[in-house]
Amino acid sequence: MHKIPISGGPHTGKTTLFNALREEFADAYFLAEPASMVMDREMRKEQETPGYAGVFPWNNYPGFARLVIDQSIELERSIPPGTDLVFQDRSLIDNIGYGRLLQYTELLPELEGHIEAARYTCVLFCAPVGTYTQTEVRWETSEEALRTHQFLAVAHDGCGVPVLHLPSVPTEERLVIIRTMLATF
Repeated sequence: MHKIPISGGPHTGKTTLFNALREEFADAYFLAEPASMVMDREMRKEQETPGYAGVFPWNNYPGFARLVIDQSIELERSIPPGTDLVFQDRSLIDNIGYGRLLQYTELLPELEGHIEAARYTCVLFCAPVGTYTQTEVRWETSEEALRTHQFLAVAHDGCGVPVLHLPSVPTEERLVIIRTMLATF
């Protein structure tokens, strides 16, 4: 099995690439972003349960990190046996970058063990694309987005998993680079 996470900071074309890979490799298995799943679940709980204060990065990062790690592990365990190719929207490695960025490193030794057990084939790490613009979803300033990207890059480059750094080029060109890489497997 080839497990290939996709990562990068805000505004790197990660989601666009993930969706393009879904079209290009219809036979592959795709894992959604764990942090988004946790956020959605916590928002629903907050809406459905009077007095419940959801667990989010802004009000309880240690609790949120634990939920994201658990969600990541659960998603990876859900991969059907016999699957040849898996693309993941982020992975356990991202938790190292975010943990260091937010100065919560307590879980790093545990994460390193989970990353080794995950046996990722390589990581596709996306460079920033275009001009960064704040939105409701991208709430960081451009400086914060760049800092996040840098912390994620250091985490990925130091995790022991090969990293393919995708340049700031159109998605179609990134797909050509990925097809070329996959041909070597």
